Amino acid sequence: MKQIRYYMLLLLTVLAFGSCKKDKTFQHDAAAPIVIDKFTPATGSAGTEVLIYGSNFSLDTSRVSVTVNGVKAYVEGVVEDRILIVVPRKAGSGKIKVTIDGKESASKDDFDYKTSYVVTTLAGNGSAGYADGKGLAASFNFGNRCGLDIDADGNLYVAEAENRRIRKITPDGTVTTLAGSGRNEYAEGKGTAASFMAPIDMAVDKDGTIYTSDPGAWTIRKVAADGTTSHIGWFEAWGIGIDKRNGTLYYTDAGANGSVFRVNPDGSADKIITGLSFPNDVAVDSKGNLFVVVNGSSIIQEYKYGTWEKGITIGQSGATGLVNGPANAARFENPWCIATDAKDNLYVAGNGTWDGSSTNTNQCIRFIAAGTWDVSTYIGGSSAGFADGAGSAALFNAPTGVTVGNDGTVYILDRKNNRIRKVIAE
Repeated sequence: MKQIRYYMLLLLTVLAFGSCKKDKTFQHDAAAPIVIDKFTPATGSAGTEVLIYGSNFSLDTSRVSVTVNGVKAYVEGVVEDRILIVVPRKAGSGKIKVTIDGKESASKDDFDYKTSYVVTTLAGNGSAGYADGKGLAASFNFGNRCGLDIDADGNLYVAEAENRRIRKITPDGTVTTLAGSGRNEYAEGKGTAASFMAPIDMAVDKDGTIYTSDPGAWTIRKVAADGTTSHIGWFEAWGIGIDKRNGTLYYTDAGANGSVFRVNPDGSADKIITGLSFPNDVAVDSKGNLFVVVNGSSIIQEYKYGTWEKGITIGQSGATGLVNGPANAARFENPWCIATDAKDNLYVAGNGTWDGSSTNTNQCIRFIAAGTWDVSTYIGGSSAGFADGAGSAALFNAPTGVTVGNDGTVYILDRKNNRIRKVIAE
């Protein structure tokens, strides 16, 4: 960014010097209109430098005001036919307007504003271990491809397979153990009196009731707010999802010829979808439609509520990679967990290889826009590592869990970094 800014300013200086040699008497004509011919680039995020081309500008920058979608931009410099600005934060998409001495002109086209996303570490110090505490004082040991979910108050609930515990994280990053003794056994109880064998995924209903899958113990368990566990049913459940309209649970069995099941109130389950290649997770949108992560085929498959007929297929079955675009052109590589937001957009945690391979190209979270089903990279990229930051500069190492709060904040379980990461929009 600094190098680009240097060259843009150098260009403006050269243009200004040439302009002065050509016409030292140039000045703004208050009686004539201000004209914006074009601007470049046409799209960008906060901090993007945009060069506006036009006529009847003023060389006196104190008289020149520029807005993007009504938000004031910083004017870096002006020559007679060009203005260099910096796009402000949270501008949004809209017209670029130039105002000089109270008179304004608007661009014909809109500037396409791209929101920038920044990753921070909410909890975990990166070392595999077990410790409650706040932020970096906490330690996790996920070991497996674990998931997480969030309640209406912003509390996170995390499945921790290797430590065999359910951890709770408050909005300020304070980690406590909600349930689990750490022993490799099955036992119901309160807090540390309960035991798990391999808790993998979490789901929270609209009332804050917590559920976890434990395929090691062939169970789905309910966990009360005080950490008391109770048995829901004997299932080989891996990924679980919940219909927040009515509390119906769904789970996948992650088999080679795998299925999706609906859990009944009596603790039984109905097989509603079959013939999937290692289906891992399921999300439910506001209409009750299911979106299943088919790990073995590297696709996201929609099933219509009630009939369970196939809807949109997102990705190309058997074709892997990090490719964005329309649903039928996009590619994933062994995706794992999926979440929805309040607008039914989908978020997919990318690296669901059994060992969290660093060669997997999806060390990131992918975004699927509801309705259009266009796929983009929400945060991260193809390289495994650890780094907080914005966009593709943020690095993850086998992200397997993702959830979205009511305010739109995205949280990620970063498996091999043993951290919980938080994504903030600007």
